[in-house]
Amino acid sequence: MKPFTDRSMRPAARQRGIAVAVTFCSALALAACSSAGTGAGTENGLNARDAAQARIDEPALREAAVESTKTQDYVAAAAYWGALYERSPDDTGVAVHYSKALRQIGSLEQSLTVMQRAQIKAPQNTDVLSEFGKVLTASGRPDQAYVMLNEAANAAPRDWTVQSALGVTLDQMGRYDEAKSHYEKALSLSPDNPSVLTNLGLSHALTGDLDSAERLLRRAVADQKGDAYARQNLAIVLGLKGNFDEAERLARADLPPNVADSNMAYLRAMLSQPALWKQMESLDSKPASPAGSLPETDRVSSLPPDTGVAPR
Repeated sequence: MKPFTDRSMRPAARQRGIAVAVTFCSALALAACSSAGTGAGTENGLNARDAAQARIDEPALREAAVESTKTQDYVAAAAYWGALYERSPDDTGVAVHYSKALRQIGSLEQSLTVMQRAQIKAPQNTDVLSEFGKVLTASGRPDQAYVMLNEAANAAPRDWTVQSALGVTLDQMGRYDEAKSHYEKALSLSPDNPSVLTNLGLSHALTGDLDSAERLLRRAVADQKGDAYARQNLAIVLGLKGNFDEAERLARADLPPNVADSNMAYLRAMLSQPALWKQMESLDSKPASPAGSLPETDRVSSLPPDTGVAPR
């Protein structure tokens, strides 16, 4: 098969094709990374811990919650912070930590509920605004998220996680140049942060600059703090460039075999279908849509924990 960059199609059409692929495959990779981290029977795991937590005193419970968050065991973190939240639902700090953990395991509706209540209690709290914005971004509601995150950025201008989250939000809205400026600001606050590099790499992929995307994602993966999220997004970009051997090795490093197979099969099928590219080319003859006019669910969201995300 020819590499992706050899395909004859107009730049605008190719860019839209890349955006479709990055969105679809990134969603698959993120879902898989989340499930790989939680293991089989996540719901059962949470329920099993509930009974044990009822017998744990609060200091020990809080210590377990903090430790689980540090080790990125988000299923355990959600259970421990959830137990603390049940005991102290008006504790803003606990609510924010609980929401973050829920976000990591994909329980976005529950995370939104927690943050809606927290905002009623503490509408100007910077941590609440930041986390609420990240949850809204993860839920595909960039317009609402932008308001929250912009307010949080004004209150905490040196918080790199907010700047990175703003970048993801703006990418979802199709405002790519603005998004990149926020990623650059995040990197100025947290140099070489692998999560920010990952988000910036995806932003370049969305605008069709796969070479820059690859370069940034390789930097993220090379960092000892780089995680499965960075590796899987690098695999997506390499696949889009036609480098399937390396893409497949990366995909299989973290994903269950069936998910890795699905990702690679999708990329191979997409890149070998002339009909898809013709459909994309036909869009060039139509007036360009306003930025952010695609349905929210069609836009990429580079999200996983506060090691960077946006909302990680």
